[in-house]
Amino acid sequence: MPSQRATVNNAEYKVVPHTRVDDEFAIRQIYNFGQRLGQGSYGVVIEATHNGTGKKWAIKKVNREKAGSSGVKLLEREVSILKQVDHEHIIHLEEVFETPKRVYLVTEVCEGGELSTVLHRKKRLSEKETRHVIRSLASAIAYLHKNDIVHRDLKLENILVKNNESDSEIDMKLNIKVTDFGLSVQKGGVGSDKMLQATCGTPLYMAPEVLSAHQYTQQCDTWSIGVIMYTLLSGDPPFVANSEEKLTELVNKGELHFDDSILQQISDGAKDVLSRLLKVDPAHRITANELLDNPWVTGDTTAIQRPPNVLEMMKQWREDLDGDEEESNSSSVPSSIFHDMETSQDGGESSTSSNGTSNSSREIDGGSKQPRFPSTQSTKKNTIASFSVDGSLPVKKTNKFSSNLPGSKTSPKLNMTRTSFQDKRTWSPTHLIPSIRSGSISGKPEVRRSITPIGDASGYKHTNKSAPKTKKST
Repeated sequence: MPSQRATVNNAEYKVVPHTRVDDEFAIRQIYNFGQRLGQGSYGVVIEATHNGTGKKWAIKKVNREKAGSSGVKLLEREVSILKQVDHEHIIHLEEVFETPKRVYLVTEVCEGGELSTVLHRKKRLSEKETRHVIRSLASAIAYLHKNDIVHRDLKLENILVKNNESDSEIDMKLNIKVTDFGLSVQKGGVGSDKMLQATCGTPLYMAPEVLSAHQYTQQCDTWSIGVIMYTLLSGDPPFVANSEEKLTELVNKGELHFDDSILQQISDGAKDVLSRLLKVDPAHRITANELLDNPWVTGDTTAIQRPPNVLEMMKQWREDLDGDEEESNSSSVPSSIFHDMETSQDGGESSTSSNGTSNSSREIDGGSKQPRFPSTQSTKKNTIASFSVDGSLPVKKTNKFSSNLPGSKTSPKLNMTRTSFQDKRTWSPTHLIPSIRSGSISGKPEVRRSITPIGDASGYKHTNKSAPKTKKST
């Protein structure tokens, strides 16, 4: 039967027929069973042709007794998820049959077999072929994650190829299908209480947080995509060991090596994608949606590479800031751009800046001098740092909330020399903005009443003329 669709609560769901029959004979009245396509531990996959339409399908036949209660539970989970999803790169479930002894899953047939078989035959894929596979895989996983579904067992054996190699050109555009959702889970939302805990999957493809039995999220799937991409390009997994303990140690380090003669030939864009996918910290790891927008995946080499998330952006900004400070220490430009500036207009002795240079003259544009103009006043400007989006140097701006209000006093200038270690401060968002007291942002000057101690009973009295008078006792 062809699949149907129904609209419930403005959402589109597949209607997958689920029929209970007495025996296999009733199924053979609908499908003509053909050759065997594959075999598992407790089931087989056979090719079948629909008697009415002549269309070919694949039927996965599972023995309930051999599968046991745990195997049947995984099968039920897979059926439940496949009934919900509808994506061009996820295996399509047509219908389900049940007998007292077996369960039959009718799915689309993938003549190309498993992706692992294709890789074994070709040894490795070209970068162009790999890009097409990763783009399709990222699209499928992004769709699953949008629906709060985590696959948890992505590997070459669980990716089927729809088309046959002989039908393609030298650079194959493999039409892949993600399958085997037995270990998949639907989270039901986001938040710390929705974190996953069960350690499951295939160790070679498992993320560090899963191998270490920590709580994890859907980001475990993007790590698996990174392992698949690395394996397709090189022919071997990125992390291989003789024991699970040694494998866990290598995975937790996450050190990628591109010194192999094959990997040296891939583009910098491909290496960048691998480094983003195989981040040990899942918070820094690229997401499936971000992977879809990556220039290497889209093929747009003119696009600007940006950090995948806020944490990476902060890390890159700090590295750029450290480089700017080192550069400013080696030049004559003062490195104290995050401090309050003092514009000295005193005709006397010149002050010393935070990097030890004299304020009497400052080099600009590599050699010109800015002279100091004599005056009799000293003015202090409260400044903050402003950063441009294009990554240029910080720009100083005068704070409109000046501390030099009418009636306030100017504190004396402190002459002190800071070391380069003191200028190398640990980054914090609070370093960008000078501290502002609540009283300093008022436009009105602070008015204080002067008081003078006296020797009467109250101890103090106001010095204005309207002070109360005491009556003389008669």
